[in-house]
Amino acid sequence: MGERTEQVITLSLPSSMQHVYLLDVVVTEILKEMGFAEDVQEQINLAVIEAGTNAIKHGNKEDLSKKATFQFVLAEDRLIIVIEDEGEGFTRQEVADPLDPENLLKSSGRGLFLMEACMDSVTYEAKGTIIKMVKYKESPDP
Repeated sequence: MGERTEQVITLSLPSSMQHVYLLDVVVTEILKEMGFAEDVQEQINLAVIEAGTNAIKHGNKEDLSKKATFQFVLAEDRLIIVIEDEGEGFTRQEVADPLDPENLLKSSGRGLFLMEACMDSVTYEAKGTIIKMVKYKESPDP
C-alpha cells in the first residue's frame, strides 16, 4: 500500500474584504500543485472566493476582531476546503434560491448556489459557521 500523505494548509484572515485576494493567490498555487484541470481550477477558485466573501461579509460582518479560517486539505484524489467564521451562522434553507423567479434580482443566495454548482460536495456544519467543500480530481461515479 502506498503511503497516503495529506498536506494541510491553514490560512487565517482578519475579516476585511481587502484580504480576499490572498485566498485567490493561495488557492491558485494549491490547484497548480495538485494538477487540477484549468477549467476545474477556475470553478474551485470561484467557490473559495464566494465562501470567503460570505464568511467575512455575512458571517463576521467585516468585524476585524473576528477571523475567517480556511483549511485546505490536499489529499491524493481530492481537495477538501473547510471555511470557518465566527458569525452567528445561518441555515441553508433560509437562503433564497437564486433560480426562483422571485429572487432573480436579489444578490443573496447566488454565492452558495455557485459554490454548490462548482464543487462536488458542499456541507454546512455548526449552524453554517463551518462550510466544508470537496472537489475530486476525477469526477466521482454517481
